[in-house]
Amino acid sequence: MIVIAKKNGTNWHPKTFLLIGLVTVISAGCSKEDDSPTSGANLSPAQQVGQGWTYYEEGEYTKALQEFEGAIGRDASLSDAWNGKGWTLGKLPDRLDDAPVCFARALQIDTTRYDAIGGWAFAAYQLGSWSSAIQKSDSLLHRRPGWRFLHEATLNDDDVQLLKAAAHYNLGDFASSYSTVVNYLNPLFEADITKPAGRHELLDEIERLRRVNG
Repeated sequence: MIVIAKKNGTNWHPKTFLLIGLVTVISAGCSKEDDSPTSGANLSPAQQVGQGWTYYEEGEYTKALQEFEGAIGRDASLSDAWNGKGWTLGKLPDRLDDAPVCFARALQIDTTRYDAIGGWAFAAYQLGSWSSAIQKSDSLLHRRPGWRFLHEATLNDDDVQLLKAAAHYNLGDFASSYSTVVNYLNPLFEADITKPAGRHELLDEIERLRRVNG
């Protein structure tokens, strides 16, 4: 079985999963120092969530986490605070394991928090839970066709389809992997997946699509 995207201290980005025994995921070297000038006092919980996303988009993940956790501490009913915490945990060293719980909480509060479904799909994938990644991807694509991550504009439904193709491949379900590629990503692709050479061609195509979409 080919292993994709385990945890080893490198950057977590949904578009960086590689398919030939490579390991990718979480960004290293983030300090837990509190140097946020806005942390807490002068912001409402909802404003803290907004500040957290601003930090997230700037790549300031430690500061983003501080804001999301601060908002949760003051108002645990804010779905987007849990969603933001989940996405941010995937960017910090050795924290990806905790992300699914945050996404689950976000969706418990607001079942239409579609970014949380997307985040959960990518987190499950990179944790090696291929079946869960497929289930979450299917849920997102069914409920939110044309999905695009609000805080990372280049991340969209094509990446979710690519994730599905890779997860199916990892599970040895080459037929589903192939159909996902042909039906949603590259209708011109052809390979005989009943043969080892064809399955390798499929793997190469998934990796090519990752680079193109990256």
